[in-house]
Amino acid sequence: MKFVGYLAGGSILAAIIFSLISRATGFGAEREIWFGMLGPTLASLTAWTAVERQKRLNPRKVLTRQIQAFVIKFLFFGAYVAVLVKTGQVRPGYFISCFAFFYLALHMAEAFEMRRAQDRLATHDIKGQ
Repeated sequence: MKFVGYLAGGSILAAIIFSLISRATGFGAEREIWFGMLGPTLASLTAWTAVERQKRLNPRKVLTRQIQAFVIKFLFFGAYVAVLVKTGQVRPGYFISCFAFFYLALHMAEAFEMRRAQDRLATHDIKGQ
């Protein structure tokens, strides 16, 4: 669960830094930055928490849980982007850029963490512990 804290903290820190830069340069895209961060971060935190819980309850069903999380995130992202853009809550260009950045960054972080977890399992199996 420590990883969930890193995901949340890193996203919030990045959004703060990007917002400060946006304000300093006069872009005024703070709203788009925060909405662009919020959707991917909440989805990643929810999915990762569900996968971690599944790993504790029944490790053999982790892949099934990951697939379910992927499908749910896919549907959520479509609705999230459509609602924010259609209602005029954000300027599409800035929002999509920020959304894409956080989406990719969080997925890369999750992929690296999954790889680390697999390496730990492989080391554990090799040592026979």
